[in-house]
Amino acid sequence: MAEGGSAKRVTRWDFPPGSQPFPLIIAHRGDVASAPENTIPAFRKALDLGADGIELDVRLTKDEKLVVFHDRRLERTSTGHGPVNHSTQDQVRELDAGSWYSPVFKDERPPTLDEVFESLPADFLINVEMKVIMKGMRLIAHRVAETLRRHARWDSTLVASFNPISLWELRKIEPRITRGYIWSCRHPFPIRSRIFSPFVQADWYDPANDSYNPRLHRRFHTGGARVLAWDLDFNRDMALMVSAKLDAIVTDSLETMLERKRELA
Repeated sequence: MAEGGSAKRVTRWDFPPGSQPFPLIIAHRGDVASAPENTIPAFRKALDLGADGIELDVRLTKDEKLVVFHDRRLERTSTGHGPVNHSTQDQVRELDAGSWYSPVFKDERPPTLDEVFESLPADFLINVEMKVIMKGMRLIAHRVAETLRRHARWDSTLVASFNPISLWELRKIEPRITRGYIWSCRHPFPIRSRIFSPFVQADWYDPANDSYNPRLHRRFHTGGARVLAWDLDFNRDMALMVSAKLDAIVTDSLETMLERKRELA
């Protein structure tokens, strides 16, 4: 634990399931109400507001390096065009990833995972989602593991994916990394069935808002795993999340959820 004002801040992802008085509040792609998603300003703002951690997305570039970017294509959140993996890391880093959000963030660049780690406290919780379908599904695990090794960021980093092969590779090459398994009813079978769970051996299970149910939640806790869910599963009702012993939520409504947590506390 680390001191954060008068309250202790959780600094590890490996606490006992159901042990927290409130679910951790994780800012989805940073504080997206104040800054463009998946940028350093959004991550720093989330830290300043009091989020327990942030969630971000990493993809492989054409030259097989990591960049923090959500979409498969560049158009929505940058001045680039085409798939991310058709550009080199340097080419993606040259793009403007802030003007689409506000002129205030003109020339904000997509960061690397190294830059994110260097920009935030070493004990601040970060949930890294590996975005990959087929090509590079093993390589991305190696690149993420290499980055964590460089920063020795073992306890405060959770690496998640809906791709079980990537998570299986991650478990093989670096079992010290905490793993999260994401799934949704929208994913094709057999991904949505979690049939690959024995290979992944996840420390966290991360149901999307169409996939959560209390029976699975209890089963995961009994097996020693924790549960991170999107807040819409509970209609943003913090009291309901507490009664369910939910371990963490990922939210786009950071300030609202932090205020509800303060009110309930």
